Amino acid sequence: MKKIRGFSIIELLVVIAVIAVVSVIVTPNFMRWRNNAKMRDAVDNLMGDLEMAKLSAVKENSFVAVLFNPTGYRVFVDRANFWIRDADERLLRDRKLPAGVTFDLGHADWGFTDNRTRFNSRGRTDTANGTAVIVNSNGQQRDVIVSSLGRIRVVRLD
Repeated sequence: MKKIRGFSIIELLVVIAVIAVVSVIVTPNFMRWRNNAKMRDAVDNLMGDLEMAKLSAVKENSFVAVLFNPTGYRVFVDRANFWIRDADERLLRDRKLPAGVTFDLGHADWGFTDNRTRFNSRGRTDTANGTAVIVNSNGQQRDVIVSSLGRIRVVRLD
């Protein structure tokens, strides 16, 4: 009769212990990486959407408004110039931020009056320089700055 070979219970327990130790070491790094990726995505999306709003304002020869709330923002063509999206005004973007990422509307650096900005038909904002402060669950912060001339840039504050 052939002897059936397999793993002993001790070998199996050693493998499980090694996997547990590796998991304990890797999990915090993975979570940090994941939170950083969400922050990068939120900042990239905001920058792209602000550029799209600026170009749409020029193309439409009209105001394009960006309204911020703690968990996202809305971009629309504001033909009536009242900061409110009417039924005939086209919605360009309604974006929610990823879980764990928010706008810090009460931050000292927040620079958009009434949590809004808009671009005119020349690609400029009709307000002074504004700053959108984005924070994640790790406490990291990115400032997306929009100048009155329509220049959009990111400042990393870590």
